[in-house]
Amino acid sequence: MYFFAVFGGASLYLQSNHIAKISSFNTETATFAVLEHFPFGFTLSILTIIVVAIFFITSADSATYVLGMLTSRGSLNPTGFIKVSWGVILAFFAIIMFYTGGMQSIQNLMIITALPFSLIIILMIISFF
Repeated sequence: MYFFAVFGGASLYLQSNHIAKISSFNTETATFAVLEHFPFGFTLSILTIIVVAIFFITSADSATYVLGMLTSRGSLNPTGFIKVSWGVILAFFAIIMFYTGGMQSIQNLMIITALPFSLIIILMIISFF
């Protein structure tokens, strides 16, 4: 919560006082444009990259673990081979998606796969009544 208050407030301050034109940056670089105006901006940028990398690694590890459980008939401890196999498949799929269509292709895939899940969520909401 503090993160959003501090960095969101700093972004609004920099933009409204014409110190930096944050809105002219794309989504990927806006964070680093804000961080360069903080003390130790370079260090904060490196720390941000490390935190994002940890997020992706943790998410990928969780995904391979769950997929391993599902493909080993619900075993709570899937073998390392199964988890590594799923990791390679997911990495290969992500690389192909990125090289064939870039980021737009990945975003479109996310929207397409989220649509059925949104219908499930709507049905869950209706079930409360």
